[in-house]
Amino acid sequence: MKRILFIIAILVVAACQQTNAQGCVAVRQMGGVTAMCPSSSYNLSKGSFQVGTAYRYFHSWRHFVGKEEQPQRQVTGGGHDKNGNDRGNAVNIYSHAVDINLSYGITDRFQINLTIPYVHNERSQVLRQTAPVVDTFRYSVFAKGLADVRIGFNYWVTDPAKAHNGNMMIGAGLKLATGKHSVMDDAPQADGTIKSVVMDQAIQPGDGGVGLSLEFSGFTKIYKNIYGFANGYYLLNPKESNGTFKSPPKEGLAGYNLYACPDQFFGRAGIMTTVEKTKQLTLSLAGRIEGIPAYDILGGQIAYRRPGYVAAIEPGVSYRKGQHSFSLFVPYNFRKNRIQSAADIADQNLQNSAITDPTKLKHVQGDAAFADYSISFGYSFRFVKTKKHTQPSLN
Repeated sequence: MKRILFIIAILVVAACQQTNAQGCVAVRQMGGVTAMCPSSSYNLSKGSFQVGTAYRYFHSWRHFVGKEEQPQRQVTGGGHDKNGNDRGNAVNIYSHAVDINLSYGITDRFQINLTIPYVHNERSQVLRQTAPVVDTFRYSVFAKGLADVRIGFNYWVTDPAKAHNGNMMIGAGLKLATGKHSVMDDAPQADGTIKSVVMDQAIQPGDGGVGLSLEFSGFTKIYKNIYGFANGYYLLNPKESNGTFKSPPKEGLAGYNLYACPDQFFGRAGIMTTVEKTKQLTLSLAGRIEGIPAYDILGGQIAYRRPGYVAAIEPGVSYRKGQHSFSLFVPYNFRKNRIQSAADIADQNLQNSAITDPTKLKHVQGDAAFADYSISFGYSFRFVKTKKHTQPSLN
């Protein structure tokens, strides 16, 4: 029973750890890290701590406006489609992220967690050069380095010593603004020159804001060795903009050319079961949703973001051997939606302000590239503090 509960806790916590960016909709990994102790129960006992690392990868390349895919962006050969839209100019983002996770048990129910993330992001795009020769080619730019460090606290609602068939953990944390949000790289220009320019928001290591995260995790026994679990979080990012310029401002749209410090959300629920007698190997299946809202709960709204969400089906496997734990999750995104942003609506209202014919009113909605799937691998090791026993005196 203890082994099953421990693996359940691994799955719930690993779900928080693996949330990551999904392409141009820059959902960054923000979940907390919670340590559990295999020698006692699913929690991290007082005085014990856990160290671990998590690696995530994705490649985004499918462009969407709302829920509608833009397949012409993938067509080779360039040119335009029948509606005059560019062909073959898809933006590709390749993202690698590594987290170092540390957790310490203040009590048997209360833990403190620290995550130190590092990212290496590449953005590949097409340039139509007009001078000194007319040419069309693809090039890449990069942004890498320390991302936004997170520190958080988690608390088990019910005493783990008494809750053997289910429990819930609540938590709160701070996302610090340690990651750079204005990284620059050399990029070719249409006139044949090369300039150092600010990288797109989607590949920046940080968002420039200090945020507050609220989260929960929980599990319950369903039948024999089958358990259900769920977890989620919401990141409150009160700062309106990080001050980095996306592009020169359009007349009447001042402020919307600055990159936002957006809120973000994540939710996940599923079932798991052990598959062999030692109960060290566990399979799980979950549904998940993550994204960026068009408007923040706190703070101003006049800044640029690509809001949207993905819904995924997520198979996973975890394995425990002694104090070592391994996990692998590969969520597949079956629903991708780039929703209308505040900047889109402001631009739409500006363009329609002089139009009197209702049949000619314009709808403005930007696009975003999404990944089909992501890969998340995690490893952790737990240092368990054992109870001291009084030794007999030799004198």
